[in-house]
Amino acid sequence: MSMTSLDPTAPTPHAVQPQAGAPQWSLLAITAHPDDEARIIGGTLAKYAAEGVTTSILCATRGERGSRGDPPLCSPEELPAFRERELREACTILGLRNLRLLQYRDGELPTAEPEKIIGEILRAFEEWQPQVVITFGPEGRSRHPDHIAIHRFASVAFQQAKGPAAPAKLYYMAFPQSVREVISPRFPGVPDEAISLTLDVSPWLDLKRRAIAAHRTQARPPFAHLPEARRWEILSREYYILAESRLPVRPEAEHDLFDGLPALTARSHG
Repeated sequence: MSMTSLDPTAPTPHAVQPQAGAPQWSLLAITAHPDDEARIIGGTLAKYAAEGVTTSILCATRGERGSRGDPPLCSPEELPAFRERELREACTILGLRNLRLLQYRDGELPTAEPEKIIGEILRAFEEWQPQVVITFGPEGRSRHPDHIAIHRFASVAFQQAKGPAAPAKLYYMAFPQSVREVISPRFPGVPDEAISLTLDVSPWLDLKRRAIAAHRTQARPPFAHLPEARRWEILSREYYILAESRLPVRPEAEHDLFDGLPALTARSHG
């Protein structure tokens, strides 16, 4: 297992310094491949990092079955290390504090030993103490088997977590059906009314663009079949389903991933 604390130098809007020694807001995203963090939730991660939240990524693979670029930027043997460097660059751009890469092979997450990977996720909970966890929904966003597998492992870890390290809220990344009809029928989508929270990440869209571009081997932009203006309009909103909550009362309407949680340190809302 590889773990790094990142010291981002990329400029982020509305950045704040947490109070020394005070409990901190903490957000953990659990993903399957390098570039999931940028393409799918890059705006969310940049937003919360800029607001002083400790943002972390646990990524299960190095994406060694992905593209090498067109033309290829590396050999097949070099791709895992190449994609790891791309991921680290994207995390720095987004302002992330922590990155942990697990040692699973791209395309083989469905056969991972559940007890082992769930234990690794639980250790990340213990170390980073996230109040909020984000991962894929049961449809895996694009029905990718690795996405579906990490959804299952992260969800079980959330349910098994105990004590102070147990996160309060688990969110699934999602596409509402109305957006799915615009982008591609291969994305399963969820009913619009199932969406708990829509985040407008327009103020952080430039950071999201830069983080996506850092994954040079994965050069094809998201939704490349759409006109550029329409593509970035869609990418300026990120959608979530509140899957599980340990809060005594769920907010009737959500405007923030941390809604309903007791106040900790001050955040600078963008």
